[in-house]
Amino acid sequence: MFTLDPQAVASAFGYSQLATWEWNPSTDEFRWTSGQANAYSYPATEINSSKAWFAIVHPEDRERVRLATERALQTMPGFREHFRVCCKDGQILWILGYGQLVRLPDQSVRMLGMNMEVTDWVEALAASETRFSATFEQAAVGIAHVDADGNWLNVNSRCCEIVGYSKAELLKLSFSELTHPADLHLDKALIQELLRGERSSYSVEKRYYTKGKRVLWANLTVSLVRKSDGSPDYFIAVIEDITARKRIKAQRDEMIEILEERVRERTAELEKLSMTDALTDVANHRRLDEQMVLEWDRSVRASKPISIVLIDIDHFKEMNDTLGHGPADRALVAFAAELKQIARRPADLVARYGGDEFVLVLPETGPDGAMVIAQQIQIAVDRLDLPNPGSPISAKMTISQGVATAWPAKKGTSGDLMLHADRALYNAKQAGRNRFSWTACSEPPIEGG
Repeated sequence: MFTLDPQAVASAFGYSQLATWEWNPSTDEFRWTSGQANAYSYPATEINSSKAWFAIVHPEDRERVRLATERALQTMPGFREHFRVCCKDGQILWILGYGQLVRLPDQSVRMLGMNMEVTDWVEALAASETRFSATFEQAAVGIAHVDADGNWLNVNSRCCEIVGYSKAELLKLSFSELTHPADLHLDKALIQELLRGERSSYSVEKRYYTKGKRVLWANLTVSLVRKSDGSPDYFIAVIEDITARKRIKAQRDEMIEILEERVRERTAELEKLSMTDALTDVANHRRLDEQMVLEWDRSVRASKPISIVLIDIDHFKEMNDTLGHGPADRALVAFAAELKQIARRPADLVARYGGDEFVLVLPETGPDGAMVIAQQIQIAVDRLDLPNPGSPISAKMTISQGVATAWPAKKGTSGDLMLHADRALYNAKQAGRNRFSWTACSEPPIEGG
């Protein structure tokens, strides 16, 4: 599971404070991520239980937060609430709180949560709403009374504004006629739970159709008012338009997905860099070691030969000394490019083994095929026609090659193949350089044996 550091999230999305917590309902133990309780100017030891936490929630918000927590414990979906916190230093902060219940392998329950301080957002929103509230009723959310059959009994102007109907039009309709079909079943089920007395209220995010047939998202909170004899009287519905909030959340989720994708891409780039020689853009020694083990073991399973070609540029030090590092490095790059053109099968590998040494790994290649490759490399070097005025054997760059072939019988012994290639390379140098030499690392299997 991909996780984000709280401080990174705060920086990315502009939250001034972000705190994460864990609550054990059975023991009422409340724990905070190290140091984060300090956001409320309290040490963590003073906010170590739900009772202590509710004590610092603003009195006007306390019951709502408590009920949200109780509902989460009953129904397991978690909660999301915005509320105020009274800090020890006298500040009042607005918090957007998230809580999610999880069940541990031992069947015990924990609630994990995250609190984001959004005071600046809330104050900005309040200032904006103040400019409009004079033209509406005092309530900033839609409020409606609905009878047991789902008919609207009374609505405020904000409710009419949300759905786009006049009050007279709305009172002729039922909530079912405005509810999105996909959300109707859940709404009715929750209403039945209210009627049966299984819950005192419920909150749900649902979709409504406006008069213009536009779909909007709303946070609906419903409670049931009963008559003195206990029979249902009417429902109180509080409707908050959260379409903008949903859009912001979708944008935030998209941003997180983009960030995660960038992390994945960057990780892949770093992984490639860790396996690639920076100068020649062929595999480095680390990649060679890993690939040798893989291809050796694959050859064991497939009962196929494997060959390698170990290449050394003759008198490369003299090239460096006479031409300088720049031309010598360009010679390495040009030579590596030629090797990649020769070893073109998907399983073939070209690697830089050392300063002026290269290795070709050739799976499913016997002696004849390996020596054909070595001959092609000799021809390619001659075609490059790169100068090496310091070489005592030729005015042009030449190479010596050691070719070794094995018929692997068991896993984990690929190092022997490299040793035999090194011996073959030594033989080529002893014979005068500018040539290749082949040796067998093991005997081929006997036909029919």
